[in-house]
Amino acid sequence: MPLSVRLFATAVICALAAGPAGAQFRRGILAESAEIMLFPAVPPALLLPSGTFLVDVKNQSTGPARLLSRLDESITTQIAENDARLQVAEGKPQMQVVATLTEWTLARRRGTRYVSETRQIGTKQVTDSKGNKKTEPVYEYGRNKPTVIDEGAATVRLEVRRGTQVLADETARFTYRDDRLVEEGPRSTTEVEDEMLDRAAQRAAGTVTPAREPVRVLLARSDEVDRLNELARARKWNDWRAALQETRPHRDPKRDAYRLHNIGVAHEAQAYEATSDDEAQQLMTAAASFVQQAITARKDEKYFTEAFTRISSNSLGYTRLRTMRASLGMRQSTPTPAAAAEKPAAAAKPAAAPASAAPMTNTDVIDLRKAGLDDDNLIAAIKDAGAVTFDLSPAGLKALLAAKVSNRVITAMRERR
Repeated sequence: MPLSVRLFATAVICALAAGPAGAQFRRGILAESAEIMLFPAVPPALLLPSGTFLVDVKNQSTGPARLLSRLDESITTQIAENDARLQVAEGKPQMQVVATLTEWTLARRRGTRYVSETRQIGTKQVTDSKGNKKTEPVYEYGRNKPTVIDEGAATVRLEVRRGTQVLADETARFTYRDDRLVEEGPRSTTEVEDEMLDRAAQRAAGTVTPAREPVRVLLARSDEVDRLNELARARKWNDWRAALQETRPHRDPKRDAYRLHNIGVAHEAQAYEATSDDEAQQLMTAAASFVQQAITARKDEKYFTEAFTRISSNSLGYTRLRTMRASLGMRQSTPTPAAAAEKPAAAAKPAAAPASAAPMTNTDVIDLRKAGLDDDNLIAAIKDAGAVTFDLSPAGLKALLAAKVSNRVITAMRERR
């Protein structure tokens, strides 16, 4: 059997072997999937207080000095777009952001990659069953082709100071690899450098402001819901969700599970673009609930479990971000993913009017500790709080220690009373 036929047969067998469960996510002979890109917010290591800032870029790497202006611009833009409370200073800044490029490597080498393709490489004489000779083409169904491989890494140390106080000292690293066929034409060195700098800046800004990390989400493709997936691809979340909920549930719960999964994903997509913390949390809770119903109806579908794990993980991230905001006396909405999908060099956005700051309490400190904040960041949050009302009575101290709040943090709380 020719290789092309074998590959075709294998594709058919794989599509069929996926069974009724996997087949509801991948349709057709070649088992194609339907995917969308979502942009959940990722909580930083430390959320900066509102104010003005300036970025100062330094170079301690082997990278050329010409990279610094691009890195400066990228980090400044990312920080401003990630958090509307932060503004680029027109005069003396309240915070100084020192970004140091500590690692820069970029190398280009030759390689090869197997490419599946059909091309005629010659002919051959064959004799048919009647003894007649004829000429037939000879085909090649794949071969190694030369490629150009670009590999590199960039590490940025981000230190944020307010006067003599160090608010943050974080390091972000980005690795790069691109493998392109020589016949397609490799990217220019400038293009590669710009992408590496922008991605490194994205990572660095994400250590002190809420960043957006793209995630590919698989959609169910059962007969009842596949026709509605175009609404999801067009990012019309409200229309998609409404159409799915108006679709009559399938009488077989196992078949209807795929509709429930997509309803959950529709809620998830809306949560990532919600305008308030409360709205995002409600939508994430609903998303998890619908996907859990899908799992209950069909326990053998691995994609349901993957979706539930993703939603649960991101929900915890949003809870942590909400707690961080509460510690700063704010209920700020998260930025929309437009800045993550496209990164225009826009001017800094005006700071949002802060809400009335509620005093920080023992409960806030305990919640931040449970959310995973370390001592240094927790102490910084205590120092940055507009007002505090701490209970450091014996009962209050006992509750703090039971929640594993360290003596260093309790000392910082005492100093703010």
